[in-house]
Amino acid sequence: MGRILTLALLLSLFFAVAQAQDILVRKNGSIIEGKVVEVGIDRVLYKISQEANAANFVVRKNELLRIEFGNGQTIWFDKRRERSADRGREQNSPIVQDEEFGKNKIDVSPFKALDSGPGFGISYERILGKNGYFGLLLPFTITVADSYYFPMGSENSNNEEMYYFSPSLKVYPFGQKRVTYAVGPTLYAGMGKRWNNYTDYDPATQVYTSREEERERFRMGMIVNNYVNFQITKHFQIGLNAGVGPRYIDREKFGSKVYKTRGMEITGEFNFNLGFRF
Repeated sequence: MGRILTLALLLSLFFAVAQAQDILVRKNGSIIEGKVVEVGIDRVLYKISQEANAANFVVRKNELLRIEFGNGQTIWFDKRRERSADRGREQNSPIVQDEEFGKNKIDVSPFKALDSGPGFGISYERILGKNGYFGLLLPFTITVADSYYFPMGSENSNNEEMYYFSPSLKVYPFGQKRVTYAVGPTLYAGMGKRWNNYTDYDPATQVYTSREEERERFRMGMIVNNYVNFQITKHFQIGLNAGVGPRYIDREKFGSKVYKTRGMEITGEFNFNLGFRF
């Protein structure tokens, strides 16, 4: 009994496919339903009846826009219309990414350079949105103090250490791919210390006396960063970013005294990082 039902089902499917109509669409918009017998050099033969001895009809190919066969295949005779239809389908279809990557990134920066000196850092990024056009980046950076002092002279202002927190908005214009470009603003704030070394000379005793002044420092500004990310594997990545922007606040404090080092100036940064994506 089971074999009989299977055979009947297969015969039904075969009959349905055999009876499937082809559709010939003319350039003027009219439609012909039938069965295409032959596609020649300049004409198309078709039947409007399933009878074996039914008459063949002819239509010139230059009158046709396309043929939609019963098996789902479509042949276009107007290439310009075909390209237009393809573009319409692409616009209505969702963007396909190179690969499905994770929405979370953790990066370690073994080398990072700011105008306040070299350093290192760690960051976390969360990719936002279904298509991955935006990302929220939260970096933490430490710039290290120089290890040298000037034994003579008035002041050494190059010996400082800073701690930066710089939340950033990243815009990915092309989505998430193997090689990804992003751009976006970074708002940074830095706190730290600067050691200024002085050498005082007493002409009465002809003695030089060294003293060190430790100042608390605060900086704040904005940088517009450009990012390039190379997704080596699904989880491992290498990234670079560089940017410049204005620094609005650069203030030092020693005791009760507050020093404004300069007015608004340009600040820059460069970063190399290695990361894990999940």
